[in-house]
Amino acid sequence: MSPPAPVVLILTQDFDPTVDPVVQALGAKGADVVRVDVSYFPRKMTFTASDFDGDRRRLRHRDRDIDLDRLSGVWYRRPTAFDFGAEMGQAEKQFARNEALHGVGGLLRATDCLWVNRPDIDATAELKPYQLTLAKKLGLRVPRTLITNDPQEVAELLARAERPIVYKAFSGGVVHYPGAFPSGLLTTVVGDELREHLGRVQHTMCMFQEYVEKAYEVRLTVIGNTYFPVCITSQDLDTTRVDWRGENMLPYGDYRPLPDEVIKKVQALLAELDLVYAAVDFIVTPDGEYVFLEVNPAGQFMWMYHDLGIPFSDSLADLLMTGGPFRRGDVTQVSY
Repeated sequence: MSPPAPVVLILTQDFDPTVDPVVQALGAKGADVVRVDVSYFPRKMTFTASDFDGDRRRLRHRDRDIDLDRLSGVWYRRPTAFDFGAEMGQAEKQFARNEALHGVGGLLRATDCLWVNRPDIDATAELKPYQLTLAKKLGLRVPRTLITNDPQEVAELLARAERPIVYKAFSGGVVHYPGAFPSGLLTTVVGDELREHLGRVQHTMCMFQEYVEKAYEVRLTVIGNTYFPVCITSQDLDTTRVDWRGENMLPYGDYRPLPDEVIKKVQALLAELDLVYAAVDFIVTPDGEYVFLEVNPAGQFMWMYHDLGIPFSDSLADLLMTGGPFRRGDVTQVSY
């Protein structure tokens, strides 16, 4: 008798093109895939845990009845919030949301399966000052950085800086204006306009870094212990010199495997952050030194799948089907 198919739960919104090829890969490999959004709770989805009649933890959605103890993996992508309906008042919604966070969150946290990644881990791992501190302790070079909401600190930095200074948002720089598409704040070399508006620094925490000269950049996608380093020749175009997110059609370089020493330090960093999946960004200087910029625990990868044909979906499907607990070990680098 063949063993039951691995059950993989994917938590994401209804429209998420990144998920589709992974669902296809999981299906082709024989997995039982359950794709739902957190917004289905409580009106379209139920959770139950009971030990009155034997231990059971269940998720029900439409005609699916899922045993949470059978999950091999959970991919926590980009689910939306609980939806309690227009008929519930604001005070009741706040109470219901808090109860749901404890109840649903607690049931899912109690699973023994592999998570890519657990949301509580993501929330800590995406804190940029924490990342930079850990990276420095582990021996990675990071740009010199000022984090402050004190305009005087910024004025003094600009007065003594021997190289250009960039402003970089902590959270990806997305601004949501009512009735408009989200607007992104790219990493920007600051100039006289900052000196003229220094007072604005005090409104929130700001991050300023030294500008590091680049030969090229690396977007490293880590899926378990499989590394997918992609070379971005950002200095080929004016629109990508400071921030390669400024161009839809990126200039790519030939595949270059990461040095063993960089792999060792990245593995240590991701182990400290407890991440199974991550997108890690590096600058590579003209002297060949790797400079760590950041870790994105939920970084996108489908644009490289389409541009370069890298098999991210198969790798992620295999990882989710294998299940947990996950341990960092020997690294396999994949070329393109």
